[in-house]
Formats: sequence, C-alpha cells, structure tokens
Amino acid sequence: MADNNPQKGNLDNESQISPGTKFKELLRKKEFGVFLALLLIGLFFTIMTDRFLTVGNLMNVLRQTAVLGIITVGMTMLITSQEFDLSVGSIYALTPIIAGLLVRDFGLNIWVAVIITAGVAVIAGLINGFITVKIGIPSFITTLGTMMFFRGLTLILSDGWPIAGLPDSAFYSIVGGQFFSIPMQSIWFIIIVLIGYVVFERSKFGYKIFATGGNKEAAQLSGINTDKIKMICFILTALTATFAGLTDLGYLGSVSPTQGSGLELEVIAASVIGGTALFGGSGSIVGAFLGASIMGVVRNGLTLIGTSAYFKQALIGLVIVLAVIVNVKYTSNSE
Repeated sequence: MADNNPQKGNLDNESQISPGTKFKELLRKKEFGVFLALLLIGLFFTIMTDRFLTVGNLMNVLRQTAVLGIITVGMTMLITSQEFDLSVGSIYALTPIIAGLLVRDFGLNIWVAVIITAGVAVIAGLINGFITVKIGIPSFITTLGTMMFFRGLTLILSDGWPIAGLPDSAFYSIVGGQFFSIPMQSIWFIIIVLIGYVVFERSKFGYKIFATGGNKEAAQLSGINTDKIKMICFILTALTATFAGLTDLGYLGSVSPTQGSGLELEVIAASVIGGTALFGGSGSIVGAFLGASIMGVVRNGLTLIGTSAYFKQALIGLVIVLAVIVNVKYTSNSE
C-alpha cells in the first residue's frame, strides 16, 4: 500500500541532508562569521594579557557592552527599514537628564519620572519619523539636525552640569545594580535582545520591517503601511536609547549632559558588523548582539594592553571601515 504522507517525505528528505551540507549552510550564515570573529578577537586579547579572561573583567565587558548593545537592537530594526538615526547619542543623554531633573528639582517619584521620560522618547522618535517619512527629508540629514538640537536642549536644561544627588530608590538596583554578581545592565541587555529577536524575526511586524526595507514599493502594493512601520522603528530606536541611558543613571546614580557623544556612530557600526545591510532589507538581532560584543571586547582589550586613547580610536575606526567593506561586498554578492 502506497504511503501518501507528504510530511513523511519531507522528513525523509531532511534526514538525507549530510552533516557536511548542514555545516556548509552554517558557514554561510553571517552570524557565524561574526561569532567566529568575536572568538578570534577574544583569543588574541587572551594571549596578549592574562587579565582579559578573568571573571571580573568579563563582567566589566558585559556591563560596558550593554549600553551599546541595547541601542543597537533598536538601530538594527531601523536600518533594516532603510533609515538611520544619528540622534540616539543625544537622546541617550537628554532623557535621563530630564528624569534626574524631575526627581531632584520637582520632587517626582523616580518611577513617575521614568514614565514621563519614556513619553519624551516617543516624541523624539515621532519628530525624527515625521520629518523623514512625511516631509521627505533623508533620515541622515533629519537626525543630524535633531542630534544637535537634542544635545543643545540637554545642555540648556542641565546648564552644562551633571545631575547628581538623587534620593535613594529601588530603581537604581533594578536597572543598574547586580544580581548574583552579574551587572543588571547586562541582564537587561539579554532581555532586550530576546524581545527584539521575537519581535524582529518571529512576528508579522518584523516581516513588515524586512519588506519595507527590501522593496518599499512592493511592500506598499501588498498592503503594508511602510510609513507607519518606519515611524514605529524610529520610536523603538529612541526608546532603546532612553532605556540604555536610564540603566547608566541607575548604575552611576548621576548623568552627564555630554555622555553619549559619538555613540551613534558606534551603534551603527555594531549593527553593520553584525551583518545589517546598510541599504536596508536585511538584519539580525543575534548579529546585533555579536556586533556590539565585538565593539565592547575590542575597546576593553585595547585598554588592557595599554593602547593609547588616540591609537585605540584609530584602531576602532579601522574595524568599522573593514566591517562596512565586508558588509557591502557580502550584500552585493548575495544579490
């Protein structure tokens, strides 16, 4: 009697795939190449200094990487939709400054201040999205302008001084403390990555982001509101920048109006290193995690081996340029 079960046929075909074929498929994944690069960089610094592969230093790397990585998750979604946001470094400073001022000068509860701050982030994202999507100004120009505007607003509100002397609250332990010696910033980073992975790579909304960035006209013809998708991505990017800033406020107990200068470029670089296509349509949250980790490990390792600040900046710039070259070449070859 013939077996007409198509599922069984599929299973038989899958079982016939050799381990060698599966390994070749793994090698072709961009995330695997990024992971391999992270391992090699870690091995290099392990050989160069015995302080790198210590529990204390690895916890420090995780904490330092968290801020960059949290924002990279939002930026990856935005770049995949074929837009950029250069204002994230300024938002990262502005929103915790507002939260600190609301608590210190107006006596608000820190949790209430955080909710108001989230609203400010949404407004910042809407401003970037509206000017880009509705008025038609390229996001590079739009967010370059809002980057300077938000930074200027931060300096005006704080009068150029750090905000400190905030009353004690459980907030600081929850977002910036430690949990069994693990920095809470790192734990929140992992949580944001997991949420980002589900939203970006396992939901209809994520599919719409890919479609919008891959072929906007085709996406619109299929019924996707591409303007709405891009607006939401701008808001999510602003929210991740705000949350990263609040975790730093929780860790330090203070916030500087100059923090985050140049952070936007590192965030974009981490996303690109992780395999996000510069021209949209392709991205990975796992890649974003690995890209941010590479940036964190390189910065930490160069510090441990005593590299000067100027030379370190040059090397990090070189890593970014090489990552962009590889990204562009890979994207063009895969088309």
